[in-house]
Amino acid sequence: MAKFLSKIRNIIKINDITPALLEKWGPEECDTRRILATAYRLTHYFGWDDLIYGHITVRVPGADDHMLINPYGLHYTEVTASNLIKINYSGHVIDQGSTKFPFQPVGYVIHSAIHSQRPDLGCVMHIHSKEGIALTAAVEKIEPVTQASVELGQISYHDFRGIIFRPEDKEPLSRDFPAPSKTLILRNHGLLTGGKTVEEAFNIMYFLHQVCQCYVDSGFTHSPVPPSRLISQEIVDLSRDGTDSCRFDTGYGDQEFEALARLLDYQGFETGYPHSQASRTLLDQNMK
Repeated sequence: MAKFLSKIRNIIKINDITPALLEKWGPEECDTRRILATAYRLTHYFGWDDLIYGHITVRVPGADDHMLINPYGLHYTEVTASNLIKINYSGHVIDQGSTKFPFQPVGYVIHSAIHSQRPDLGCVMHIHSKEGIALTAAVEKIEPVTQASVELGQISYHDFRGIIFRPEDKEPLSRDFPAPSKTLILRNHGLLTGGKTVEEAFNIMYFLHQVCQCYVDSGFTHSPVPPSRLISQEIVDLSRDGTDSCRFDTGYGDQEFEALARLLDYQGFETGYPHSQASRTLLDQNMK
């Protein structure tokens, strides 16, 4: 994990929604903004950010063709609930938020391509971590080599055709990321995950990055994985059923994301994340 946060003295609070903004955007959108901004801060915490590049986007509740995206020019530690920009899938700004920074065309093209073709994905997360880039450049196909592989489901791949910024780049990308896949390897580029919620997309990314780290640490980026080290598909399927049954009926990634949001709150970042709902569900299940 990155160690920056413990050294930051001028804490930029994540939840900067004012009463006026709450009235303007409504409770649902404001909650979505807080959760998305928390995901940006956690991406930095884990050391997955890449200067001012990469994006996490989420659909705006009640608007099928609107999404929230980070301002281009801000570091992930500067992203807050209020400065996220609301754009539509055609690339028009619907609400600038509290910042004067623009949004990046590359992020718009990648994320609008997926959001418009994958209504099952409420959130799309794309990062350029060191381990992730190493894997996308060196590995032809991710094999099930560790328990974390169980969380990735069907893995999709998209070949590098240059920087994705033109409208015509959308179709090949969306074609290479069909449902029900929630894990996409952008070859020679980076990692992408999707989920119904921000929490789900973030949790899948956590395990995808863990697999990338395993490949790098074990040297599998330099040589094929020995057949004796592969986990059989039968065991992968059985393990996936097992992980689902261990969640106590909480949403995928909810419990994990809530714990991480508390970690930020303890350091003074005030996420505004709706704590206790996931924990309450877990406690209720345990008392039955």
